[in-house]
Amino acid sequence: MESVRWYDKNPLIKEVFNFIQKLDSPAQIEIAQDIIQILMNDINIDLDKEINEVNKYADYECKRWYDENPDLHSAFEIIKKLPDIYQKTVMNKIIESALLMYFGHDKER
Repeated sequence: MESVRWYDKNPLIKEVFNFIQKLDSPAQIEIAQDIIQILMNDINIDLDKEINEVNKYADYECKRWYDENPDLHSAFEIIKKLPDIYQKTVMNKIIESALLMYFGHDKER
């Protein structure tokens, strides 16, 4: 059986995206903002250029679960175009961010 979604081809991306999909909307927004920061700071993406490129094709129907959130949509579309090594880096950083989101807040209090 052939993969339907682009991220099904990579088990790490698939697991991270499935995790994000199960989050509530505020948590998805927070993760999307973290992903954008990761893309800018750790991968050195020219975010303005990439988002403009993604938005060229923004006249679409919201068919995918992440299309409802513009930040998540942009981040995932940028990740899709990255070389595998950078995709892995981003996924590992997202995992770190999610762990901090869920377990790091207690330490701050």
